[in-house]
Amino acid sequence: MWTILEIVLPVFVLMILGIALRKGGLLDVPMEKALNTLCYWVLLPVFLTWNTAIAPPLDVSALRGVTAMLAVVFLLLFLGLAFTPLLRLPPRSRGTFLQACFRSNNAYVGIPIITFALGETQPDLLAKGLGLAAVILTPSVLLYNFLGVLVLEWDRRHGSEQHPFQTWLRGTFKNPLVVGCLLGLLWNLLPLPTPALLGRIVTPLGTAAFPLALLAIGARIASLPWHHFGKNVLALALIKNAAPIPIAFWICRVLQVDDLSMLIVLVMSACPTAVASYVLVDQLDGDRDLGAAAIATTTALSVFSLVAALWAATLY
Repeated sequence: MWTILEIVLPVFVLMILGIALRKGGLLDVPMEKALNTLCYWVLLPVFLTWNTAIAPPLDVSALRGVTAMLAVVFLLLFLGLAFTPLLRLPPRSRGTFLQACFRSNNAYVGIPIITFALGETQPDLLAKGLGLAAVILTPSVLLYNFLGVLVLEWDRRHGSEQHPFQTWLRGTFKNPLVVGCLLGLLWNLLPLPTPALLGRIVTPLGTAAFPLALLAIGARIASLPWHHFGKNVLALALIKNAAPIPIAFWICRVLQVDDLSMLIVLVMSACPTAVASYVLVDQLDGDRDLGAAAIATTTALSVFSLVAALWAATLY
């Protein structure tokens, strides 16, 4: 158990440091936005492109991992749909609630956890794991964007200047994380050379993404509306923090995924609601207070869900 805590704690310590820096005035809103911009547009895409490029070629086990992750997303969406009539959510809140149920913060939280989990293993296994994580992340982000627009547009009661499919298409292919993964996948499939000198240049850039991103997440959490608690947020925590582990474990057993894919799917499924989900809620006029409270609550509780996910991976 202590080994699992050693994997999870560094991520949350960095978030707590971000909260403390915001409270102390050292990490203000402009700096937080600058860190997010740097990580989102440069550092994380560099990391994903390079690690996907140097990953072993795709095989059946990788495709099983992708299938398992996408199945988890759909099952969490259906679970959210089952809860919405019970909660009697107003139309403007339904899409926000549903998106928060299935959209995970895989890039900013999941990959650092996977990196720490594999950090004590052989370098080859770490490289394979990060490459596989990037491969699984790509279709997941595509699905998150598609379903996010779908559920937020479903209950809107006023016209939109742009068709939902156009919104999804534009948002997806402007997403630098998607672009980075797709470029890396193309690089891997061709395959193009991966010079060692280039690796020594881009590796520190990619590595820098995670501490900076986690500090920025902490700063964001410090300013989120924690007072918006209620049955909606509690139900969301049950779906996002508790349900994914047994669901992901069962799906991986059914699909017979390998140990490494199992670890990645479990960790990514147990991640909190993505900070990026709030951007979509804001753009599509969802319930902004519920969206912000969902991020704060699921992030705080994800220390337990991530520990449970790592423990479940040891049982496989």
